Amino acid sequence: MTSQQVPSSLRDILSDVLEIAPEQVTPDLSFGMVENWDSFRHLQAILAIEGEYGVQFDPQRIPELTSVFLLRQELEKKGAAL
Repeated sequence: MTSQQVPSSLRDILSDVLEIAPEQVTPDLSFGMVENWDSFRHLQAILAIEGEYGVQFDPQRIPELTSVFLLRQELEKKGAAL
């Protein structure tokens, strides 16, 4: 997956929540790579993503969704229109 393969709405959500430039949101971006990506902002991002895509993540999976790649993969499993 290239940076162009990060859906724009997902990129915008993560950019906004993590307070980083949109071009920093790449598939390999993960928890710990950005100072602002802490547990609180992780939950903010999850809630925003759920609202944007009309999905609900399994609460047990949320702590495991720690990269852009994994978030996109989970959205695809949920049948979200990317």
